[in-house]
Amino acid sequence: MFERSSEASARASAFGRLAAVMAAIGTAWILFIMALICADVIGRFGFNSPILGVPEMLQFSIVGIVFLQLPQTLRTGGLTRSDVLIGAIQRNNPRLGHGMQLLYDLIGATLSIIVVFTTWPLMLRAFANGEFYGSTGVVQIPTGPLKCIIIAGCVMMAVQFLINAWQDARAMSGRPNDGIR
Repeated sequence: MFERSSEASARASAFGRLAAVMAAIGTAWILFIMALICADVIGRFGFNSPILGVPEMLQFSIVGIVFLQLPQTLRTGGLTRSDVLIGAIQRNNPRLGHGMQLLYDLIGATLSIIVVFTTWPLMLRAFANGEFYGSTGVVQIPTGPLKCIIIAGCVMMAVQFLINAWQDARAMSGRPNDGIR
């Protein structure tokens, strides 16, 4: 049947903590990359000895960082979009505005799930074949873990979009927000 609001809130809170941890890992990864770039610049210009693989590591890292931080960005309302039209509609016709927002969230969840299902076989193949990114003999970064990060980020995004859709559906029906985020 229906679960109590406190149980739902506890689950949402655990989900929120997981999204925050993923974002924190992404932030730590950014700090690592910044330090690596600084060390490469110092090595390149100070000692004429660059660190091998920094450009490859940077290209690889950007994708991982984005997918680690996207769920928390969506959760906190920081996903880039234009709210001018939807805001005006919600002020004048809240039910229609929440309906449009519900559609947006359901499309977002669907797209996130599509990315999961299209990346899954690529991840399996990457692990099975030992695929890597970079140059043989210089730097080789396995691609399987990156595909796992993409899948994890998209699963979390889909869940957050569905949480947002639930809140929009409740708002459309005139029910108060139950605090789930």
